[in-house]
Amino acid sequence: MLKFKLSIILFVCLFNSYGNSNFNSDSLFNQANLLYEDQNYTEANKGYLELKDKGYYSKELFLNLGNSYFKLDSIPQAILSFEKGLKIAPGDKNLIHNLKICNSIIKDKFVVKESIHITDWIYVFLGKSTNYWAISSIILMLACFSFLTLFLFTESKTLKKATFYTSIATFIISLFTIYFAWLSNDKLQDTNYCILFTPHVWIKAEPSINAENNYKLHEGSKMKIIDENTKWLEISFDEKIGWIEKKDVKRI
Repeated sequence: MLKFKLSIILFVCLFNSYGNSNFNSDSLFNQANLLYEDQNYTEANKGYLELKDKGYYSKELFLNLGNSYFKLDSIPQAILSFEKGLKIAPGDKNLIHNLKICNSIIKDKFVVKESIHITDWIYVFLGKSTNYWAISSIILMLACFSFLTLFLFTESKTLKKATFYTSIATFIISLFTIYFAWLSNDKLQDTNYCILFTPHVWIKAEPSINAENNYKLHEGSKMKIIDENTKWLEISFDEKIGWIEKKDVKRI
């Protein structure tokens, strides 16, 4: 009986710990939204960045973060945020709309992807929130623990059988949700593209500061990464190839 009570107490503590963490994230997000509505864009931006630094990722967060950067006239940061949002929610109309507005402002235009390929539908499914599957796995693990507790301490044979098979089922499903969480995060960390953050820069023919200038790009330009070494990236922009120093860009 004592073991049963200790197990219940442990389960409640784990559940409360998870609930408080999720509540704090939602609370911080809502506070940042209120600051944005009050046109306090600097403080709203700090709130969104704090959530991002804590690993709380969602298309809503990147949309609002991009909007705050836009209001602060930081167009490259706004573009980067909207692009990151589209990585976990391809085809999102709000992200695409705002990205088009930014694209209309910068000097070197790029193609804003609107269509969704078949492979992207997986990430639309995963893109409910980067944390969605991680949260689901926590809930399922807690459920699995509670069913195992009932299995160990109940005297009913029928209930023992039911809780045993249910705990196995929830554990297997939780493994899938952990995999989906990893897959969603892997998509977010994909770095095939980058955004230029320097006001303007010459793209070089070779990875050397003394190399011949190929063409010039301005801040906010979106480039595809082809290759890299320790200090340089080989990039493609509008079918033109060249090299740029890593310090001038941020990866999407």
